[in-house]
Amino acid sequence: MNPAGEIRYIDFHSHHRGGAKDTITIMNLLAGEDIPADFPENTLFSAGIHPWQLTEENAHQLQTELILTAGHHHVVLIGEAGFDRLKGPDLKLQYSLFLFQANIAREMNKPMIIHCVRGWEELRRAHLEVKPERPWVIHGYRGNDKLAASLAGDGFWFSLGAKGITEEILKVISHDRILLETDESAESIADVYSFFAATAGYDEETAAILIRNNFTSLFNYGL
Repeated sequence: MNPAGEIRYIDFHSHHRGGAKDTITIMNLLAGEDIPADFPENTLFSAGIHPWQLTEENAHQLQTELILTAGHHHVVLIGEAGFDRLKGPDLKLQYSLFLFQANIAREMNKPMIIHCVRGWEELRRAHLEVKPERPWVIHGYRGNDKLAASLAGDGFWFSLGAKGITEEILKVISHDRILLETDESAESIADVYSFFAATAGYDEETAAILIRNNFTSLFNYGL
């Protein structure tokens, strides 16, 4: 990992390989995917059971595979984990596997990164049940400002891509619980930072410092 002064951007959730010397990239892995032997410098990982990959038949296998991956010292987040009413299996199965991952996160003292499509009731119920000590970060949020304000009030953090950055959302969530991401888009993280800065009314240096401080706060360690 490069010294603190050389890091400008943090891509909190990406499906692309990183490698830029000025960027920390958290690359997402599905349960069962191996950490690349030659992963680029400044790359960290999230690992989780995504609701899209989950079935009744593979649930046990995915649990075993996640346990084998989650303990790697470059895996800093559990997830994507969550709920999807449009493209996931039975919600009871989704809920059971989400709690399994939440317990891994608790045992390993790692935050979670959340995928949620029309599953907010289930997510909030799980949050109340688990009472996590480390934050749960909702990635790719594109809901309305009323829901965002309510989720923020419950203690959730947000990882926003360019399409989720709006003046309305930025007015109702605390900026010290925001991270930025590219996800699967072709946009660069530098462009996402620039759009966030312009929408929030920051100069780009202030925006970079803010996101860096949020990242450090989330993990409780300095870069």
